[in-house]
Amino acid sequence: MKNLYRNTLLVLIAICFLSLPGDIFFSSGTAGRIFVTLADGLIAAGLLFLFFSFSKKLSRINKQLQIASSGSFTTDFPEKINDELDMLTLKLSKLFKDMNNYDRLRAKNVTKSAKAYTALSMKISEPVIMADFEENTAVLNPPAQKIWNLETRVFPLDVIIKHAQNIDFRKFLERVVSSNEENTKVSVYFPSASRKEVTVKAVPIKTIDEKITLILLFVKNGNGKKENGKT
Repeated sequence: MKNLYRNTLLVLIAICFLSLPGDIFFSSGTAGRIFVTLADGLIAAGLLFLFFSFSKKLSRINKQLQIASSGSFTTDFPEKINDELDMLTLKLSKLFKDMNNYDRLRAKNVTKSAKAYTALSMKISEPVIMADFEENTAVLNPPAQKIWNLETRVFPLDVIIKHAQNIDFRKFLERVVSSNEENTKVSVYFPSASRKEVTVKAVPIKTIDEKITLILLFVKNGNGKKENGKT
């Protein structure tokens, strides 16, 4: 019954109006009072039903909305429709599922983009570090590996930016994200390598919703020359 609450209210209103002239329909005053008492009992029971039913279902909706506001669009709304609030929860459930599907598709597209940029950076002759916030990786192409004399190409991004020797580097990345800063001279440390002072040009890659998930860092060594010796 999709209109359970509306129909319940209509019945309660009808009982309320019928109970007012109860004495008219009954010759006995006692019978009239019994009718009015029963009517009042039905009205009270109906109001209690509406109150507790509304409270329970509204609490459930509010809980799901709080989960959604945190970025998770999972839902356990029932598919069975018994009343108006069930209809609302069903529509919210479908909306959350659509948003969840959109998030999965967006994540796949971001991953594909990151892989494409990784493949591209491997072909570039100048040193490039790719900071991927979605995959939590810092990827160096071969010319960048030569600057730090590294055999390892991929590092956990959080390990790099949280290292005590990379405080200035982390702050630069934060400025790139917050204010689109492009260039700086900074010392960068990678595990098992010496700390190098380099000039970095940042190229942030934005998603369709203007979120920066990827930063390409074009690197020059400390004296302003690229690794291949060109200025």
